[in-house]
Amino acid sequence: MSRKFSPDRPHWDRLEDTPPPSPLLSKPELIRVFEAERVRTERTGSVFSLVVFTMGSKSEADLSKAVGAIEKTVRLYDAIGSIGEQGLGVILPECIPKDALVFSDRVIERFGDLELGASVKVYSYPLDWLDEDDDDEAQQVSSDPRTILPKGKPHLKRPANTGSEGSALRSVKAEANSQLRDLMRETPCEDLEPHFMVPLPAWRRAMDLMVSIPLLIILSLTLLPLLALLIKMDSKGNVLFKQPRVGQGGRHFTFFKFRSMYKDAEERRAALSSRNEQSGPVFKIKNDPRITRVGRWIRKLSIDELPQLWHVACGDMTLIGPRPPLPDEVANYEPWQRRRLDFVGGLTCLWQIEGRSNIGFEEWVRLDIKYIRNRTWLLDLLILLRTPKAVLSGNGAD
Repeated sequence: MSRKFSPDRPHWDRLEDTPPPSPLLSKPELIRVFEAERVRTERTGSVFSLVVFTMGSKSEADLSKAVGAIEKTVRLYDAIGSIGEQGLGVILPECIPKDALVFSDRVIERFGDLELGASVKVYSYPLDWLDEDDDDEAQQVSSDPRTILPKGKPHLKRPANTGSEGSALRSVKAEANSQLRDLMRETPCEDLEPHFMVPLPAWRRAMDLMVSIPLLIILSLTLLPLLALLIKMDSKGNVLFKQPRVGQGGRHFTFFKFRSMYKDAEERRAALSSRNEQSGPVFKIKNDPRITRVGRWIRKLSIDELPQLWHVACGDMTLIGPRPPLPDEVANYEPWQRRRLDFVGGLTCLWQIEGRSNIGFEEWVRLDIKYIRNRTWLLDLLILLRTPKAVLSGNGAD
């Protein structure tokens, strides 16, 4: 039977006549497709979705029927793969959340015809779609201080079914399809971005604790009190400077460092914006007039960062990782630049040992992404060994 591509038919009906020959990918293969699709989406500015079906049965016969039902609904370039013993994932390139929800609805209808039980979750990236009638909800989501919003529309989740969590489905017959459709319309489309986060290995967390806690104790009895006294004598204001920073996955935390600028530095920043010498959303200028005499010295040696050992001990940061950015910087990131938030922020990384402020912002982000992709204990050791030399040389320190 030949395929029918009549434009009068709904989008997801066009390939129903002949199922495409989509082999079931293994979990590692599906992950590779998933990662490649993220890169492609960020490069083209498009959207892709992931639909995960968790089957109610481990039976190979039921899983085979489920795969067959999905294959009758997907497009030629969609990818189907296994996720665990009972999970099936479908990657939908160039598919906005609304269409992904329609796709999941169609598949669940087919499951109903086959008397298959399943639950479904729908994810999309980037989740920046906004319906005209949802302005109030958009405002509510945008006001959440933990949410970092990219350029354009705010992240928005479709209203969830308050009566149940997710969309758990039981085995049903074909006549119950109308109930399934009602249930699927209440299924939320969730953001994929939090699932890109790279967990901190247990050995790295152990290393963070073994290094940060002894150093905090030693420095608290020696260098830190002296630095606090010098800062207090040099200019008015608190010894510690605190500001919100963005950690892994867009989570905010309060960031501490020794104050190296005058008390009104933040208020004076707007007047100096025309002198910004760094590309991208980062603000840096040489010979910044807001820096105090003591501040210039402690910034050159990077000892203004010593209080961040507390963040390492608490788990907000790690010894080696991308520097935690400011919220207003992240708000102006391009989608691919947000990948530096996949890993826990750190005290030092490739950027610090390659030249710091002498490197443009885009190259800085590429170095962070390179580290996240290629991190090993050997690379960590190399960065730790090269950091003291980079700090003492003062190269790129402003």
